Amino acid sequence: MTDKVNGITLRAVNYKDSDRILTLFTLEKGKITANARGVRKANAKMKQVAEPFCFAETILAEKSGRYTVTEINSFDAFYPIRTDLKKYYAGMTALELTDAILPDGLESASHFVLLVELLKKLAYKSINPINLLVKFFYDVALEHGYSINLASCGRCGTVIEDKVFLSLKDGCCVCEDCKRQGENGFSIDTYKYLKRISEGEIDFEDKESAKNGLRFFAYYFSKVISLNLKCLAMLIDLP
Repeated sequence: MTDKVNGITLRAVNYKDSDRILTLFTLEKGKITANARGVRKANAKMKQVAEPFCFAETILAEKSGRYTVTEINSFDAFYPIRTDLKKYYAGMTALELTDAILPDGLESASHFVLLVELLKKLAYKSINPINLLVKFFYDVALEHGYSINLASCGRCGTVIEDKVFLSLKDGCCVCEDCKRQGENGFSIDTYKYLKRISEGEIDFEDKESAKNGLRFFAYYFSKVISLNLKCLAMLIDLP
């Protein structure tokens, strides 16, 4: 039995002498694991699918619930992402988050579109890659039920102008008058940056706030879904 899927390679692990075990995020079957035979050989025809970021139409042979890649038609490898460290680690963080947050077999067309659009913009647009990743974080959190209300105080609805606090329990930012015990404050400049990003404004430069935006989501994901992203830590450490 064979299946045709459109997928993005999230991860690849060496197997045997020349194979790789791939984690693919597919439009049709969600996240799956597939064996790519011989792809580590120098002249392998399907070696591209064994690299992260590869977006391809893939033919899979299925036997006893296990998949083997038999043929690919590559749409895009997003090569420019590999030529810039910030783009690379932003892209790898998005792949790592996708792999971590999606259970095997769960279809999510909206998440698939978010990931493809992010990779396109990282590769081919002159936009700060950190802004793009932070917007991806915000959209993915919204998609999977971990959304953060950044529009105004999540309790009284007033515009937050001065001091801001994060309610992890309620998934919102709150003003000083509405804050409760245990809700920690953070920089108003970081909040204003995140608010701009959440509203779709991504083509601007604020390097300090952008770095703090990454730290904000690193903290948020670690507390809300117990997720610590290795590639995100490496991106934060870049100068």
